[in-house]
Amino acid sequence: MKYAEPSLNACSCVMILCLLSVMILTPVSATPLTFAIKKQTSQETTTPVPLACSSDILQMIQLVNASVLQAYIQDIQDFGPHPTGSAACDALGTYLYQTLASFPLSVHFDPWSYKLRRGTNIVATIPGSSNNAGIVIVSAHYDSLKISPGANDDGSGVAVVLAAARIMSQYRFNSTVRFVLFSGEEQGLLGSHQYARNASRHDEHIIGDIQLDGVGYATTTEEGSKIEHHANDQSAWMIDISTGIATRYPAEIGLEIIRLPHVTFSDHQSFVEYQYAASYLWEYATTPYYHTSEDTLEHMNMTYLAKVCKLTIGTLASMAELHPRLTQNDLGVSIKGSILASPCQFTVRIENKQPQVDTANVTITIALRNLWTNHYVLVQLHTHTLTCNWTFTEEIQTVWEFQTMGRQYPRQCIALEVTVKGIKDDVSLYAAQRTIGVILGKSVYLIPTH
Repeated sequence: MKYAEPSLNACSCVMILCLLSVMILTPVSATPLTFAIKKQTSQETTTPVPLACSSDILQMIQLVNASVLQAYIQDIQDFGPHPTGSAACDALGTYLYQTLASFPLSVHFDPWSYKLRRGTNIVATIPGSSNNAGIVIVSAHYDSLKISPGANDDGSGVAVVLAAARIMSQYRFNSTVRFVLFSGEEQGLLGSHQYARNASRHDEHIIGDIQLDGVGYATTTEEGSKIEHHANDQSAWMIDISTGIATRYPAEIGLEIIRLPHVTFSDHQSFVEYQYAASYLWEYATTPYYHTSEDTLEHMNMTYLAKVCKLTIGTLASMAELHPRLTQNDLGVSIKGSILASPCQFTVRIENKQPQVDTANVTITIALRNLWTNHYVLVQLHTHTLTCNWTFTEEIQTVWEFQTMGRQYPRQCIALEVTVKGIKDDVSLYAAQRTIGVILGKSVYLIPTH
């Protein structure tokens, strides 16, 4: 034989694979892999995050008025504590409906029933100019705890949604824009759960949801100049857009975006559970009056809230000006390894399941790591040491494949990670796949992912 047999026998290999297969396969890290082997035919370039290019965004954020935000919160506070199911919550819902209906928007009540509770969401819509471009959502919850008038939690978020609806209703966007106010949040994200579930059942193309929940408290200059933006890997592109907006309009917005991982304790989580992109804007310094009877307007900072409102409008408008036609479900990722392959080889296959709709503009990162050290696998190729970490920028019509073969890696347990991120108008696309296995001499053993 041209290639030597593996030094461990087949029984040992089976035992290793059995041990690996019961391990918990953690998601691919959100940290970008910076080292890349470029294709010889082209030099990879960085694609900027798409932003609305017209002067409309500047006009919109300049229309934000702190006094209007304060008036909304005062009105909300005047209803007193308004837990879901109470007369006060119903009355507040009517006020919010009437306020949204006073703008050039279509508005409707969206009743829900879940976990022996009932409530009503309120939905206002700006129809998109493109029928298949999708839906972007900004949301907040209008219910409070029994003891709290809910000025900051979440009158602040509701006020931003109302102000955004008032301003943005004067414009038109490529995508449909929805302004959604949920009830049932304090009882366990009930209203948003039903909303996201119904959207999934009806196969709605929701590009992303921005959730606002507690965004009006700041007492120092530092606290008033920062905002937390939480998102999972699938939704990280939304933080890219908000960061781009804050960078583009520093004098008008004056906020530093603090990029943070996903958290589960607000209504954006309901969208994530149904595989939609969703992120959460949260004040930098959490108010000490959270969930108390002292959650009132006097403990809030309207200048800070106005900044958050400007950031929200700019981010939402930029998302709505994208032209995405594909969704997460339109990308397929598969990894295959050849049992007893000599030399070691594996194949990564990226599929666009809707080529008749659009091509998929993506960046593909493929990383081979040592399972225990998490360092990239190194291989000797002729006189050079090669790092097994590759990045490609592709426009996929139907299928793109990556194969490696003809190499001898050091013996080790491995993790093979593939991350696909959209660029240009496919920026909302995301897919990831991870599998584990072992390399023994000139053979590779991968546990199938499907």
